[in-house]
Amino acid sequence: MIILTEKPSVAKDIATGLGGYSFSKTKRWWEKDGNSCIVSAAGHLLELYMPEDYDEKYRKWNLSDLPILPENFRTKPKEDTKKVLDIIALAFKTFGTDDFILATDADREGELIGALILEYLKFDDYERARRFWVSEALTPEVVKKGIADAKPLSSFAMYRKSGSARSKADWLIGINITRLLTGSSHHLLHFGRVQTAVLGAIYLRDKNIAAFKSAPYWQFRLKMSHQGQDFYMFLTSGGKRDFYELEAPELQKAGNLTGKLEIKEVKQEKKSELPPLLYSLTALQKECSTRLHISPEETLSIVQKLYEEYKCMSYPRTSSSYLGDDNVELFSKTFRNLSSAYPLESKGCDENLIDSSNKRLFNSEKIQGHHALIPLSPIPSEAAQKEKDVYNIVLERFFQTVMKEFLYMQTIITGEKDGLSFTAIGRTVTRWGWRKKLEEGEETEDDENQSLPDLKSGDLVEIVGKELLEKKTKPKKHFTNASLLSLMENPKDENSDGKKLAGLGTPATRASIISELIHHQYVRQEKQNLLITELGCFLIETVIEIPDLRNLISIGTTTMWEQQLQDAPDEFLDGITKFLMENLPRISITQKWIKPEKESLGSCPVCKKGRIIAGKNNYYCSEYKAGCQFRIWQTVSEASVTQTDVKALLSGKKTGQKTMKNKDGKVFKAALCLEDGKLKFIFPRKN
Repeated sequence: MIILTEKPSVAKDIATGLGGYSFSKTKRWWEKDGNSCIVSAAGHLLELYMPEDYDEKYRKWNLSDLPILPENFRTKPKEDTKKVLDIIALAFKTFGTDDFILATDADREGELIGALILEYLKFDDYERARRFWVSEALTPEVVKKGIADAKPLSSFAMYRKSGSARSKADWLIGINITRLLTGSSHHLLHFGRVQTAVLGAIYLRDKNIAAFKSAPYWQFRLKMSHQGQDFYMFLTSGGKRDFYELEAPELQKAGNLTGKLEIKEVKQEKKSELPPLLYSLTALQKECSTRLHISPEETLSIVQKLYEEYKCMSYPRTSSSYLGDDNVELFSKTFRNLSSAYPLESKGCDENLIDSSNKRLFNSEKIQGHHALIPLSPIPSEAAQKEKDVYNIVLERFFQTVMKEFLYMQTIITGEKDGLSFTAIGRTVTRWGWRKKLEEGEETEDDENQSLPDLKSGDLVEIVGKELLEKKTKPKKHFTNASLLSLMENPKDENSDGKKLAGLGTPATRASIISELIHHQYVRQEKQNLLITELGCFLIETVIEIPDLRNLISIGTTTMWEQQLQDAPDEFLDGITKFLMENLPRISITQKWIKPEKESLGSCPVCKKGRIIAGKNNYYCSEYKAGCQFRIWQTVSEASVTQTDVKALLSGKKTGQKTMKNKDGKVFKAALCLEDGKLKFIFPRKN
């Protein structure tokens, strides 16, 4: 028997699960009794030919050569993967393929990785070969059951077709549209099927924010007092508290109120919040972006290290938020181990919830590819602080999933005075459960979570104050790493009629999509915001001007393609090919990219001659060629220094207070200022 896995760690898990295997350091595979072998790939080992691999003439980018449509797509080993392919080929030759099991990841990309390797080795006995298709943690029980239940490899042909169609379509669109835009605009413009649709969403959001005109509105609230307890009630009309006319008669009348207000109704309703689900990779990346201010790509890099090097985390590249039905013992054993190591963090857990009936935790039907991200053992003490921070977020969620619901009583009080209606909303926590009680001084109240006195219908309550609050409508917020990941995971489109759309990219590729947009200078990051650049605007606006290309940057079109990839991959690929063949020859682009002058952020405080401009990693003086060495790095002690910060510094002001880390990973807060052309920290005063 020979088993081919996608990663060395999976080969080891299967060898351990089956038992009796030993690892050969020279041959780089697991062997048993001289007649059974488990050998692994290392992710994607092969890639599609580039145009010049088909014909040398394509090395030069000529518009007249478009579209480039290979009759038969061919693959070649990626750089540094030939040795791995040779090992797999030798294993096939040594052990034969009469009893072959493919055990690459149980998803579209895993099937493609396996299919390309088998094609390279000229293996095509899909009927006799079997498929190990398991998404759960590879415990010995799961491994043995997965091998016993392995189905014919031919049963997974749709996954293979879908993965192949995705790969070829990305090549066709990326190669052809990139060459079309670049050759026409005289500037390298990278175009990607998913990447540019995401850029289009950022473009639309930023344009809408720029065009947004804020409008004023008002709220009127009364400060009430009952038995020594103060609370607020808001004027409402038609159930709404916002008034868009300052002259509204209700507002005018409310301004003259005095005396007491009569309580008309007190409604109370028990509410609950279930514990959150375990983390998928995308969910963890969003959380780390919000709480730790680290990029999705860095989060992936950290959890990959926790998984591969420290072996304290499960496989990270997962889109699932559940464990499998057979993972109860795995969770229980891990829970006991981690509870002992982290007693404070595990306080409040209910072990009765570690049961197969808990479908918010154990649900094989909702697993795609791999089960959710969980810690497997304590993190080593030598790990860096940032690694511990990410680990602790996963650990916290692991314990939260087996805590009781958060329970509270929501109270809605309505009252009347002189024909006007007023409402107060509050809540009383009856059980903190998974949320845990906040430390004293941390708990905050807002207008809908205020503490309300015990009142009943007919009570008269004293009005002790009144206030007209002027507010302004706000546009949607700029995309951040977290909100852009949310868009890719659960896309929304104006024409989708509210129905759920297929996700964009995969958990493993979403972080790289954002990084590529920044790398190609289509997007820049300012604090937490992802903002489109002039080059990004040029790319999108150029495409928008061409009716035949406009749909390529539509979220709706891209998600429709993703659905087609799953349902009818051959039809999808034929459609892409036909589109390029019919449309590219008739497209004419006249826009030329003119690189804008870099914006001056202020005068140089050192040489007094130059102007400070933004570089890739720092802000520098335009007189640097004349010897001026003034610069400000864009990251200082792991805190971002934005263009707004630099303008403030150059005008003699200090920045706002930032959360920073020293070399030992210790967090501190400080503002920045310039003194004699040098950056200085301003620490908050101690009381």
